[in-house]
Amino acid sequence: AENIPQDGPALICANHQSFIDPPLVGSAVKRPVHYMARHDLFTVPVLGWLIARVNAFPVKRSGGGDPAAFKNIFRRLEEKKIVLLFPEGTRSRDGNLQKPLPGAGLIVYQARVPVIPCYVHGSREVLPRGSRFLHFHPLTVTFGRPIDFSAYYQREKSKDLYREMSAKIMSEIAALKAQI
Repeated sequence: AENIPQDGPALICANHQSFIDPPLVGSAVKRPVHYMARHDLFTVPVLGWLIARVNAFPVKRSGGGDPAAFKNIFRRLEEKKIVLLFPEGTRSRDGNLQKPLPGAGLIVYQARVPVIPCYVHGSREVLPRGSRFLHFHPLTVTFGRPIDFSAYYQREKSKDLYREMSAKIMSEIAALKAQI
């Protein structure tokens, strides 16, 4: 947790295996963490009310991205808050790290704030995809040092650059996984 800035904006980029990942990562950070949640979760009684109160905001997971969700991210970063991103875009079906979407790279390129890689271990076993019940299993949240993207910021923006930046984030997450 010493890799999380004490103040100022930051992005935490983590792997995603379970619905419990956002509160799990948030519980490991001393500052409030803001994150996107699938828009239809906000219509679920009790759950929608709860996630809205723990700093979640909706994202429509359509092929072209959600401009309102992107605005929400940038507004929160301008307010010097921490935002949690899952570069894979959705929970892993098999527990392995997935190919990232270019949106994470785009956000990093535009925001130019510290990017902290994060590896969540064990959440898939605690609440597997499709399960409604929690299972006992050890959990670990590991934060890496902020990723240096300064060389990327010198390049002209493009979808290929965003993909490359997203891949860099996932390689840093994979390096954290290898340490466990």
